[in-house]
Amino acid sequence: MRADVENLRKALRGPVLTAADAGYEDARVLFNRDVRARPAVLCRCAGTDDVARAVRFARDAGLPIAVRGGGHHAAGFSLVDGGLVVDVGAMRAIAFDADTAAAVVEAGAGWRDVDRLSYVDFAGATADGTPFGYAAPGGECPTVSNAGYSLGGGYGLLGRRFGLACDHIVAAELVDAQGHALRVTEDEHPDLLWALRGAGGAGFGVVTRLTYRLDAVPKTVHGGFLVWPLDRAEAVLRIYRDLYLGSDDDRLSLYLALTTDPYPHGEPVLFVYGLYLGSADEVAAALAPLRALKPAVDAFGPTSYEQLQRDLAEEIPYGLRSRWRGGYFADGGFSDDAFATTVDRFRRLPTGWSMARFDLLGGGAIGRVPADATAFVHRSALFAVSVIALWEGDDDADACMAWADGYEDALREHLSGEVYQNYAQADLADWPAAYHGANYARLRQVKRRYDPDDAFHHPQSIRLP
Repeated sequence: MRADVENLRKALRGPVLTAADAGYEDARVLFNRDVRARPAVLCRCAGTDDVARAVRFARDAGLPIAVRGGGHHAAGFSLVDGGLVVDVGAMRAIAFDADTAAAVVEAGAGWRDVDRLSYVDFAGATADGTPFGYAAPGGECPTVSNAGYSLGGGYGLLGRRFGLACDHIVAAELVDAQGHALRVTEDEHPDLLWALRGAGGAGFGVVTRLTYRLDAVPKTVHGGFLVWPLDRAEAVLRIYRDLYLGSDDDRLSLYLALTTDPYPHGEPVLFVYGLYLGSADEVAAALAPLRALKPAVDAFGPTSYEQLQRDLAEEIPYGLRSRWRGGYFADGGFSDDAFATTVDRFRRLPTGWSMARFDLLGGGAIGRVPADATAFVHRSALFAVSVIALWEGDDDADACMAWADGYEDALREHLSGEVYQNYAQADLADWPAAYHGANYARLRQVKRRYDPDDAFHHPQSIRLP
């Protein structure tokens, strides 16, 4: 094996690491440090050719393959014990085409990099003279890779107005199980493009580059956050619900987080944050019901989309241990009873790092796409909850895991059973139905066509028919 690894090192432009190499331990640390897997080989690829060679090496050596971008997979499937990790995190090139308003982005790039190039460096103006930049619905976390985020769906502050990140994918470059690079478009491998738009991390190949269509976003948006103490949280949740139920207005995009302020060692609070794409008078009217509840902090005002994303990106430290629970609310489930339950459970917070988020707002452009038009099936869901237990040392592990599990159990009667695949739960019993619903049967057919030997296998990859 060692001689083979030496040959692999010679063939790749990027570094190849084993447990005997300096840098191996740091290279295998994920966002969720509770994942302790020890790969035999870590290939930190420098381009598509590196990826192809690494895949062929793994196939020839009989090694299981895992794919890593930003290392944020909630269940840790971007590492594999005793296998080979194809790490695309260093592949970060971005090219912007002003003529087509599209960006070609390598798999490891983060959204701040995309925003900086497309939204800041390139701009135009509408017919009435309103300045704009180009953007796609990216997330605020700077260490999440664009590919992992988008291939699983990709909710962002622009989603309600323009659609999910996966809806913006117009082409992909993918290394298949034979180590061949495929160009994936509506004309070439359209069934695979369908699968990548929402289930791209479920075992079809290694995506090395994505082409996104971009949207013209005004240079001035209204955004920021409002904060209330925890004893006002139920009232705020009721107003938040009523802002969206039955509303077709796609200009207001607000997310919520039960957290601590200052984070992570302050008092429990409810943050409402997001943006409005409209005039100052319109945003004032839209936020009036929330402002009537007299927030302790009101930092919502004129800004740019790119600056707002930066302001919201004060990252949870990379490398805490974590446990994710939650799911989409059933119709009528985002209710007063659910609000009382979630606030009560949050009062039992085990560590200041932990949080509960309501950050998967659907409707608008997301809901206007048919559920079978892409692999992403959760089109009708308007509200969801993510319970995220975070801790540092072993002493807090049992209490944090029990808190997250108990929180989800207490909310279960209000949830639909669907779960966002980017917030994967390793022990989810019926994950095919929870993640993919009625689209799972078609995904299995795509899997059989492009990976008939199941080379890209992990605990929740698509199963062969």
